[in-house]
Amino acid sequence: MRPIHTTALLTLCAALALTGCDGEDSPAPTPDAGQTDAGTEPDSGVPDAGGDHVAPIATASDPTEGATGVLPVQTFKVDATNTSLRRLVSVSFDEPMDTTRAQVTLWDRTTPSTPSRALTGQWSEDALTLNLSIPRPEADLPPLEEDTRYTLDLTALRDVAGNPLDPTHPGLGDGKLDFTTGERDRVTEHACGHALLEAPVAVTAGASPTTMYPATDSPHEFYALTLPARGGEFLGYSEVVSAERDEPIVMYLDQELPVTVHDVTEEEAVIASTLTPAPAVCQPAITHVLRFTAPAGDRFLRLTYGPSPRQTLHFVFERY
Repeated sequence: MRPIHTTALLTLCAALALTGCDGEDSPAPTPDAGQTDAGTEPDSGVPDAGGDHVAPIATASDPTEGATGVLPVQTFKVDATNTSLRRLVSVSFDEPMDTTRAQVTLWDRTTPSTPSRALTGQWSEDALTLNLSIPRPEADLPPLEEDTRYTLDLTALRDVAGNPLDPTHPGLGDGKLDFTTGERDRVTEHACGHALLEAPVAVTAGASPTTMYPATDSPHEFYALTLPARGGEFLGYSEVVSAERDEPIVMYLDQELPVTVHDVTEEEAVIASTLTPAPAVCQPAITHVLRFTAPAGDRFLRLTYGPSPRQTLHFVFERY
């Protein structure tokens, strides 16, 4: 038989165990931050992103999926005296992507024996757009061949939750960007050489159509034309003198602005002209192309530039 004082002591300890053996209130245990609700399994280490299991989709690309006639090369400035070739490609997604994954694979589908090329892009700050610069595979080869079918495999990309691309979305479908190149634009490439490497000839445009205005008609010349202020905008005039034959004129501009052409040799007459977006050979150095035909016979043509929100216009002038 236990002594009475021993039995009382055990009874007291049992009561104290309900609130802590030291008699003070003890907080309920807190699960470890790296454990599951059961408190036993460690965290996987993969970002949960709120339980995101939705596959990302491509919302836009340049070139677009299935595009044909894609410009195979673009020109860029290497240093003060040299240009080189590349081809820029971009793909945008509907949600932020894992920026540690930026490698894709380029396949030549027209010539399957050509080895695939691993390319590493750069993500935009918001992690929504992957920008790729496709270089020359070798010093004497272009970045992309003309008239060739290509596939850019993007299936290695993931969103921040680790989800791969949606393989059923109509944008890319199989997670691959398919496009076909066309021919190079060597004429625009030539103009890009002037715009990227040469110091422009500075000219101030005339302020009135009835007074003297400068000539800007030397072939292969790169001009920086300053337009006089007109109210809150800029507008000015320059002159082109035609040759002994009808002569196509092409001006490669660094911006979109209204340009009108008049033959002012005798009575003033409008010369038809067109202003169109330039092939993306060396943007932003050349963004638009102005075309018109200068009539034969040493005619005096007046070009009116503007009104424009920008004061200075850069352009390459060519006679063909």
